[in-house]
Amino acid sequence: MIYSIKGILLEKQKEFIVVEANQIAYEIVFPTSAYGRLPEPGGEVTIYTQFLVREDCFLLFGFPSTEDKKFFNTLLSVPSLGPKTAYNVMNALPISRLVDAILKDDEKCLTQISGIGAKTAKRIILELKDKISKLGSASKDGSNFSSGTGAGSGVLDSLAEARLALGSLGFAYAEIERMLSAVIKELDISSATTEDILTRALKKR
Repeated sequence: MIYSIKGILLEKQKEFIVVEANQIAYEIVFPTSAYGRLPEPGGEVTIYTQFLVREDCFLLFGFPSTEDKKFFNTLLSVPSLGPKTAYNVMNALPISRLVDAILKDDEKCLTQISGIGAKTAKRIILELKDKISKLGSASKDGSNFSSGTGAGSGVLDSLAEARLALGSLGFAYAEIERMLSAVIKELDISSATTEDILTRALKKR
């Protein structure tokens, strides 16, 4: 798993950046909303990455901080919310605004994001509001949300990691969601490890 890449920023395109490290150039999907936190091409940069395997492609998502990366994985813990949609959410608004919208049940704010309808907005709020509250994420800069010190951080990481592991095993997205939905109904997710979730999920094949 690639945790981060430190190197020279070569390009900033519409939906991705190119970073060269050790004579290898990496194309990284990167939210344009965070472009202002990058140096100009030619500058040194550290990008925190999340590698995802999907049925028809391999994607390397990048973020300017570990906080942004953790929030991305938190979004992936929402049933039926795929990486492209999670990317669109983070691409549209800063984390602080997203956290504020979720905590205040602001469906209108979320539905203004491309790919997010009323049903999905309700699901995001329903799934994440309590978890974010437990993480003490009401701070304006969103930093407390991403610190990983709250009671719910392990739950979010375990679900996200299990989803990634199933993807790397070759399962299609729809199949992964079906398996995890079944596990959530019968397992106490609040105390479950990634291994617990993965073991149960594989029995749902």
